[in-house]
Amino acid sequence: MPEYEAELKLPDSDEIFAWITRICRTPHRRPGTPEGHEAEQWVAKKLKEFELENVTMDPIPITVWNAVRWSLKVDDWEIPSFFVVNTGFTSTQGVTAPLVYVGTGTWKDFKKVDVAEKIVVADVPFPYMPTGVLVKLLQVLGASYCISDPDHSLTLRAGQYLNFVRQNFIGGATSDTAPPSDVYWQAYKRGAKAICLILRDQPSNSNSHFGPYDGLMKPMPGLWIGKYDGMELRKKAKAGTTATVLLEGTTIPGTMHNVWGVLPGMSDEVVLVTSHHDSPFKGATEDGAGVAQVFAQIKAWSSVPKEKRARTLVFVVDAGHFYGSEGGSAFARDHADLMKRVKILVTLEHLGAKEVVEKERSYVETDHLALTVMFTSNDPLSLATVVNALKKKPAKRTIPIPATLFAPAPTSDAAGYVLEAGVPVISWIGCPYYLLDAHDTLDKVAKDELRPIAETVTELIKPFMCSG
Repeated sequence: MPEYEAELKLPDSDEIFAWITRICRTPHRRPGTPEGHEAEQWVAKKLKEFELENVTMDPIPITVWNAVRWSLKVDDWEIPSFFVVNTGFTSTQGVTAPLVYVGTGTWKDFKKVDVAEKIVVADVPFPYMPTGVLVKLLQVLGASYCISDPDHSLTLRAGQYLNFVRQNFIGGATSDTAPPSDVYWQAYKRGAKAICLILRDQPSNSNSHFGPYDGLMKPMPGLWIGKYDGMELRKKAKAGTTATVLLEGTTIPGTMHNVWGVLPGMSDEVVLVTSHHDSPFKGATEDGAGVAQVFAQIKAWSSVPKEKRARTLVFVVDAGHFYGSEGGSAFARDHADLMKRVKILVTLEHLGAKEVVEKERSYVETDHLALTVMFTSNDPLSLATVVNALKKKPAKRTIPIPATLFAPAPTSDAAGYVLEAGVPVISWIGCPYYLLDAHDTLDKVAKDELRPIAETVTELIKPFMCSG
């Protein structure tokens, strides 16, 4: 492994946390909204303050979907609910119809009941990952390159639900392309008037689930229901009780922006460092933390003279992670010549997030960081870089895994770049339970861990910044 000799000056945890605090000033940063545009403008301003060259905001046209009012009423009871993003709107009176329960919406479930002109109630399950067992198995199979767990907290009992994987409502499909397992589209095709989806495996009673965020507009109104409220709703649906679903809002043409800049090196070969600025809620870890870690690398690599940077660094804070991850894909398409010069893509997401578990129907913090994985390309330099970085600056609860373990590209914001351009990748991403809900607030960030995380990231970049 080449050794990088120059000394880098990294910001401390307080400064990194201040950036997270600033980007979280608005209630959310949804694509195309005024709040989203404010975040884009602030990121561009910061890149200019850091004196990056060619600071650019690349526009991407989108449809901006905005929910204004929503509710679910059963008899005289208003059940707490949250909108399913990009689904159809009702009139101001809502949709009133009998409830019908379809389980998880399998073919057998739908065969048992008639859902036409009714409000469907269904469970949405998440897969469970037995993390501790998986770590041991990956070690035996040689599929993981260097488990980093300095606190020895990943026991055999460790595990969690992957609540970003809606097994029967994955997203990315239309009525014509949806698989038979897609409960939303199967209900729609059978004439349902609306759908209420119970977050069966979500820890806590949270209902503010933002997904699927594929950017595809859907015709039928949908609401998310928390796990425990869902238990009562399930009883009402089995009894055929009449309910009213309300979902009012607007769709308008809009724009979101990739924001990026360049720190020149001694060659035009590129090290590409990315995260995304959009978030469905406050987004302290999703992805204020990722943006702040990109900023930390800008400051670190700006602290050495150009002669000490063998390659050019390009920093991208992209748009539309919550619009089908279109930002990364658009950047790779729009800058194909640049992507041909990329030697490594380093994507940073949700780092420094605290682990939570469920207790008394609420999230409760543990003494640990949330699990992170490091998707890594199967080439000698990327593999050696990850192993070396985690030995020099061990990261807590971090599991490097093959970039293609779950899909043809990392299941992260790196996917668009990889699928469009085929670049080698190290994608470091955290997996706390509250990523996609309204509990992703500043108190979920482990502030004291931010500088150590930044130190590990610099070790991931250093080998690509050496001469020769």
